[in-house]
Amino acid sequence: MTPGDDLSAAEGIDAENGEEFVEIVSGNDSNGVEIDWNADGDAPDGIDAMVEEERQWAVFDGEVPEVAPFDKNDHLLSCLRTRACTPENPQQLATCIAAYAHVKGREIGIVLQWVAACVVAAPQDCEVIRGCLANGDQPEPCSPLETLDRCEGSILYQCSRASSLTFAFDCANVGMSCFVGTDGRARCGLGRCRQGEFLSTCKGNIIVFCDGGVITIADCAAAGLFCVEEEGEPAKCAGGGEPCDEAEVGRSCDGELLSGCLGGRMGQVHCSEVVAGWICGPANGTMGCVPPGNECQAYPLLGSDINESCRDGCVVTCFDGYIAEICCDDYGLGECVDLGRAARCSPGW
Repeated sequence: MTPGDDLSAAEGIDAENGEEFVEIVSGNDSNGVEIDWNADGDAPDGIDAMVEEERQWAVFDGEVPEVAPFDKNDHLLSCLRTRACTPENPQQLATCIAAYAHVKGREIGIVLQWVAACVVAAPQDCEVIRGCLANGDQPEPCSPLETLDRCEGSILYQCSRASSLTFAFDCANVGMSCFVGTDGRARCGLGRCRQGEFLSTCKGNIIVFCDGGVITIADCAAAGLFCVEEEGEPAKCAGGGEPCDEAEVGRSCDGELLSGCLGGRMGQVHCSEVVAGWICGPANGTMGCVPPGNECQAYPLLGSDINESCRDGCVVTCFDGYIAEICCDDYGLGECVDLGRAARCSPGW
C-alpha cells in the first residue's frame, strides 16, 4: 500500500502508510503500535526531559484528548454518502469500507470518526456533506502531484489523489493542532518530537508516541488491548496479563476470541468487539482478528479483488470478506451507478 493514497470515508485525507494500527488486526510481528523513531523537530511545550541510563528522553506531560467511539455502521453510511456526493472519486466503495479496521483508534481514525459523524448528521444535501470534507467550505480542485500538504494554524490541508479535491480539517475539533511531519504529510498532533529522543508513554489506555516528527496518540482499547509501560522502555499496546515471549507462547483462536501473547503480554481479545462481526483466524503467519468471510478480499487504498457492479439498485461489493449487496435505498440514496471496476449510489435528492 502506497503513501498518499485515499484511505478513508473522507474522500481526501491521505494516510502516511497502509499499516494497521495494532498487530492483532494485521497479524504483523510487531509489538503494538508502530512507532516511527525517524522523527525530527523541535520539542514542544508540555515536554519534559528524563535521564535513564545516561540517555536523555523527552516525554509528553500535557493533557491528551478523549477518543470518541468510531461506529462501524456510521463509517459505512459515511462511505456511501461521500461516494454519492463526490463523483470525482473513481475508487471502489470497498476501498473506503475496508479502511475502518485499519484506522480505528489511530490519529487518522480519530479524524475520520469526526468527519463520519458530520457526514451522517448532515441533511440530504451534497453541499453540506461535501462541506464536512472541507472544514465547512466546498472542496477545491487540486493537483495531487503538485500540491503539498500544509497547515494553517490548526487546519490541515491535503490534496486527495483519488478525487483531486482538497480535504480540509480543523484538528482543534479533536483536541489537537496541525503539524507537517518529516515525511511531508500533514497530520493532527500534540507537538513536535525528535528522532531517538522521545519516549512513548501511557495516558490511561492512550499511547502517546512520536510519528514522523509529530507527537500523536492512539487508543489501545480500540484494539482490545491495554497501554503498558515498563520503566525506561517505550510504552506499547499489549495484553493485560503477565509478560510473555510470543515465540514460545503463541496465540490461539476460539471462535471470535483471540488468546495468547499479545505485544509481549498475555491477554484475550474479543474480535467482534474490536470490529463488529469479525472473528479470530490466521493472519500473516500468526493469529489475529480477521473478516469472517473468504469469498473476496478488500484493502484500503487498493480496493478489492472483485469488480463492483449494480444489481437491482444495490452495489455489489466486498464487505467483511463476503460478496455482498448494499442497497442504496436502504440508506436513503438513489440509483446505483456502475463505473466498471467500481460502483456507487447516486444521491437521489
